[in-house]
Amino acid sequence: MASNEQQHLFTCIGKETPKPDATLCGYVVMAEWLELDGQKFLTRLVGEHTSSWAAKGYLHEGLYSRWPPNPNHHNPGHSGAWTNMSMDQLEGSS
Repeated sequence: MASNEQQHLFTCIGKETPKPDATLCGYVVMAEWLELDGQKFLTRLVGEHTSSWAAKGYLHEGLYSRWPPNPNHHNPGHSGAWTNMSMDQLEGSS
């Protein structure tokens, strides 16, 4: 049985279909949080029917795959270009 959080995200994500005839069948969401003392932490929420191996696969593909140049279908809101981070930027973000 899905938690309230899982059901809410399933409903929200499922409303934004990449094609008119597509339906959501799984998801994983990562979020970064900032506490009052400046500490940051990550949380993860996996869909009710998404297996752990599928969630790991989604994350791996999201990080390491080259996405097709189709901003309406793949990763809207992102330029699609690779972002190169310097060590200074990485150390400053923690």
